[in-house]
Amino acid sequence: MKYKLSNIASKTLIEDFTKLKLKYPNIYKPKRNIDGLKEQNVSIISMDNPNEITQAIWGILPQNFEHSWKTFQKIKSTIHTDKSELFNNVLYEEALFNRRCLVIATGFYTYQVHETKIRKYLVERNDRQPFYLAGIYNVTEDGFTTCTIINTEAEEELKTYHNIYNSMPLPIPKIFKNIWLDKETDLENLQFILSKPYLSNFTMQKIFI
Repeated sequence: MKYKLSNIASKTLIEDFTKLKLKYPNIYKPKRNIDGLKEQNVSIISMDNPNEITQAIWGILPQNFEHSWKTFQKIKSTIHTDKSELFNNVLYEEALFNRRCLVIATGFYTYQVHETKIRKYLVERNDRQPFYLAGIYNVTEDGFTTCTIINTEAEEELKTYHNIYNSMPLPIPKIFKNIWLDKETDLENLQFILSKPYLSNFTMQKIFI
């Protein structure tokens, strides 16, 4: 769960779900496994461009960063960011107020230690529809958008399957989409959204590894 997402939504489905168009429709490809450790792109809706779906490199870099993604990730992995870090880390605090985004996914992976083996599960919506994950982003000196997914405490149901980490990506319901992306949203409302896990109508599918 810490490093892998799934987004198998077709172009038609992702545009129907978001009611937006893909900025780069020719490069969008559904992926069963998006591995954050391999400098891969994810689909996002950003505060700067809330009326289109664009792409961002998964793993946030400092704003106006000039060096490579791999160089920075060796110093600090920023694929996921715990919500407790958002208000006291130079990488995230300013971005939380000015550069929030929604990462579009159809699932995320989680792992369970069972006796002497590791079990892998794919967490998806019951209806297999896409959903939003809370994120923030920065833009590098040469114009690339990089993002991180905000983690929250794992829900009790997920902990049954998920006993290695005590966290999960923070889903954002459609009802909060515009509030999350609104530049005028105040601290109180941001803290309210960040305080909820919102994991409902999800199912866990065992993946054999």
